[in-house]
Amino acid sequence: MKRKRIALIHFHLESNRSAPVTDRSEFAAQGLALGDAYQEKLGRPSPVASKGTKGFMQAFGDFEPVAIFDASAGAGGMMEGDFFDELLQVVRDRLPADIDAVYLDAHGACIATNDEDPDGTLITLVRDIIGPKTPLVVTLDLHCHVSPAMINGADFLSAYRTNPHVDQFERGQEAGRAMRRLFAGEKTARALVQLPFIPPSTTLNTDAGPYGRMMDAAVARAEGAVWNVSLCSGFSVGDSSKAGVNVTVTADTDEVALRTARDIGQAFWDAREEFNISLTPVADAVALMASDAAAHIYGDVADNPGGGGRGNTLATLKAMLEGGVTNAIVGMLYDPALAAEAATLGEGATFEARFNRAEEHPQSGKLTTEVRVLKVADGMVDCRRGLYAGSRQDLGVCALLECDGVLVIISSIRRQLCDPAFIERFGLEIADFQTVVVKSRGHFRAGFDEYFPPERVVEIDGPGLTTPVLSRIPFKRTPRPIHPLDAETVWCAAEAGIVNEPR
Repeated sequence: MKRKRIALIHFHLESNRSAPVTDRSEFAAQGLALGDAYQEKLGRPSPVASKGTKGFMQAFGDFEPVAIFDASAGAGGMMEGDFFDELLQVVRDRLPADIDAVYLDAHGACIATNDEDPDGTLITLVRDIIGPKTPLVVTLDLHCHVSPAMINGADFLSAYRTNPHVDQFERGQEAGRAMRRLFAGEKTARALVQLPFIPPSTTLNTDAGPYGRMMDAAVARAEGAVWNVSLCSGFSVGDSSKAGVNVTVTADTDEVALRTARDIGQAFWDAREEFNISLTPVADAVALMASDAAAHIYGDVADNPGGGGRGNTLATLKAMLEGGVTNAIVGMLYDPALAAEAATLGEGATFEARFNRAEEHPQSGKLTTEVRVLKVADGMVDCRRGLYAGSRQDLGVCALLECDGVLVIISSIRRQLCDPAFIERFGLEIADFQTVVVKSRGHFRAGFDEYFPPERVVEIDGPGLTTPVLSRIPFKRTPRPIHPLDAETVWCAAEAGIVNEPR
């Protein structure tokens, strides 16, 4: 039998409208590969691909990959429109109309400066090229915003079920198995139900709490005529015109898909008052750090680079220095200029560091203080836990600084600190610290759980572009009314939902 030719696309950007625009350079810094460059990466003995793509390849089995593009920038501001147009042109130039199938590993919460629904636009373009009968399967992040264009264009959609995200490979496998069913002649219906509800980001762990309970119940519905249930929170600070919890169901029939999506959506809505945040003020967190209490890890959740945060707010560090905190490490502060200066001066150098000298955002803050360069590192890190487990991440030039008894990691690539390897690369042991402060919203939990159980996790209420305090976010495009911002919000699942249009 002739090998199937399957096109592969990897497109990830989680857009925070309040953050600076994400341009081509940010994608390039994280491994952008178009056309032949992506084909070369996939053709290596150990293919260089996303976890979802690797899972798809493993589950589907032998096929001929046709590489279209690999473009991922994690999280940031809106995507620069010209670069989005460039990616669309790559698809037009490279995707054969007679391809056997397409797998798209997407995030699903992208906004471009010229397009409110880039994921939907991309899926629609692919469908226009390959025609109505060629299988197209899609995997998405749990924080995605699904649109009608996405369910109309794709035959199958599957979103992560874990937060922190540790099942990307498994969702790719699920997509690979679905592709086999589509090749065998099975057909799907897709339904989408959207809720006027933005759950705060720190309420969305799936190992406990209301979201975990809702997720377990939703996943249990994926059997028999139901291929997949994706219960997605949306991206709380994205300020997307598609904002809100969304339920996507892939099933044998429209009726089954819509009924299942409505049932799950209503259960989520009924539990909306359970999604309440509990944050610790900076002063209270510093008091705990300075006490003789057990070791804790502190998530600086409002300044999470994984959600578009700048990764450089100084409020917590300043309070630690003023409060006399010791035996502590803070990381990673995104400050390319300071990292470069420390690397140039070299290990052992003492100098007056100007934090955020080139940063303009008012929430970031400024600090000038004497530091000593303990270590300098550059390039790739082999990751071992949680979100990045098994991958290699480029952190660029990094420096470990000693600042009045507190160690601070400075990076030149904006990345959330959610893997112990980001600290261990400097020859440090996590267990040696009383206090670990990380720029991360929740993925640090899966990376550091071997050191810090849930009761040793503190979420700090500091400044930043990813704050879970929704009243602080300048929403502009989010549909209103929406819970919890608007007390008058009402909703009923029986009146909601759409199914895919016939092809």
